[in-house]
Amino acid sequence: MRLVPRYTLRLLAVALCASTLTHSLSASAQQAPAPAAPYAADPAVAAPVIRPYAWIKPTLIVASGPVESFGQSNSSAITAAGNPVLAAIQDEASLTFQVAQSRLGFWFNEKAPVRGQIEFDFADFAKSSPTAASFPRLRLAKIEWQLTDPLLLIAGQDWDLFQPMNPHCFNITAVAFLSGNTAFVRQQAKFIYHNDSLELGGAVGMAGVNNGAKALVPEYGRIPTLAARAALLFGAAGRVGVSAIGTSWRFAPDTPTERKALAGAVGAYGDVTPFPGFNLRFEAYGGQNLANLGSLSLGLGNATNDLKEIGGWLSAKYSLTEAHALTVLGGTAKVLNDEDVVASYVYPAQMAGAMPPPESAATISPTGPGIASNLTARLGYEYRYDKTIAFVAEGFMFKTKHVLNAEFDADIDADVSAFGAELGLFFTL
Repeated sequence: MRLVPRYTLRLLAVALCASTLTHSLSASAQQAPAPAAPYAADPAVAAPVIRPYAWIKPTLIVASGPVESFGQSNSSAITAAGNPVLAAIQDEASLTFQVAQSRLGFWFNEKAPVRGQIEFDFADFAKSSPTAASFPRLRLAKIEWQLTDPLLLIAGQDWDLFQPMNPHCFNITAVAFLSGNTAFVRQQAKFIYHNDSLELGGAVGMAGVNNGAKALVPEYGRIPTLAARAALLFGAAGRVGVSAIGTSWRFAPDTPTERKALAGAVGAYGDVTPFPGFNLRFEAYGGQNLANLGSLSLGLGNATNDLKEIGGWLSAKYSLTEAHALTVLGGTAKVLNDEDVVASYVYPAQMAGAMPPPESAATISPTGPGIASNLTARLGYEYRYDKTIAFVAEGFMFKTKHVLNAEFDADIDADVSAFGAELGLFFTL
């Protein structure tokens, strides 16, 4: 009878031990809890997801006379009838093609409790009709953190908590800015609480905008904006609310004329769908030195005067069918103490007190819009082929009262009007 070699017995013993250990580890793994996640993630989200979105907006714009886009004498994003001093050619119609209002954005981890968004467009109002000279402009860069089901924290560059509505309009970059539509993007932190019938919000943010290299008034003011809003929620019927924003603004800091004044506004807003196919949106406000905060309003206070203003807009969209819709928009803004409004342009210093300079010598200054009142009206038609593509035609009218240089331009009519239309396609991804 042959005996089993000693080393064979050792191999059998090792195999038995390994089998026992493997079974033990397998049983332990089935009973042990999964490793804790770094934060409480939505169980429906298996991994971080990036969702791109885009708006592509090729547009043809015609205007009966000079118009301006945030003070620049062109049609890139029309906000007012053109300043008669700054327009290169008077009393002539214009035509342009534009794509700079197109946008590109990304959502990161969109379905998770912690998510991010970043968005760009290509608008540059200092360029009249650019092609390859358009550059991306950062619009939004924010983090949203759903702390609890009813409580949301938003931090970064995002739309103001104040006056959160936007009108129905094909001119998506200008909408009704400078004519009743005031709130723009701000670097801030916002808390928003809501339940089925109520929304409450509060925010602390950067007091203004400084695109220069040196820290100036917004930074040395040292007081951020405080904002609040409250709205009643009506489910699918919409919401109606009130809002406010304000801070103490430091004019001419560290100079003999330094002073502090309130900069801010209070307002009301709504987004209501009284019956299927018809949506109504509106805003109204009253404020002082509101444009100092980076808001797109008329009242830019200065070292000697506070500018008080009122305004608002009303917009509606009526869907005739799933494919055809009509839109209408009317907006207005007015400075109450318009005698204190400063012109939006200056002439070279050496020409002061000399013969009247040519209008072509005027250059835009940082003294504000230079507008005492502004009225806009729009009427549009939309044909939507499907969810991705629509054809839009929209007529517009502006009536604007500019403030001109009292020394050189007193004989120029500062009350101007402009008419025109925008035609284009709107692609949505």
